[in-house]
Amino acid sequence: MSDTTIPIPVEWHDCPDCTYFRSSDVRPYVEDGTLHAYDGRGTSRSSWGAPTVDTELAMLGPDIVAATVTGWHKHTRSPVGGTYYFAREGEQWVRRTANHRTVKAALAAVAA
Repeated sequence: MSDTTIPIPVEWHDCPDCTYFRSSDVRPYVEDGTLHAYDGRGTSRSSWGAPTVDTELAMLGPDIVAATVTGWHKHTRSPVGGTYYFAREGEQWVRRTANHRTVKAALAAVAA
């Protein structure tokens, strides 16, 4: 879980407490002006451990938030998750892909 100052309210949800979950089950989303994200550890099982989700939030610019999600469960050989981008457009925050013009510009500025 990231403790970065983010200009959108964030509501944290627990990791799904199951032996299998999809990336879509832990994908961050915006609802009613609040960013919902997943973070934490599920119940430990003696045979394989516990499902976990780690979400890091970072500012790419004054109006762009990147949420990097990494999750593990019993059936993963590589982590589930990915990087999701949220852009402020007017008074609303919307999810955008890395190919969206505002996200591309912010990523280029960070890389420079």
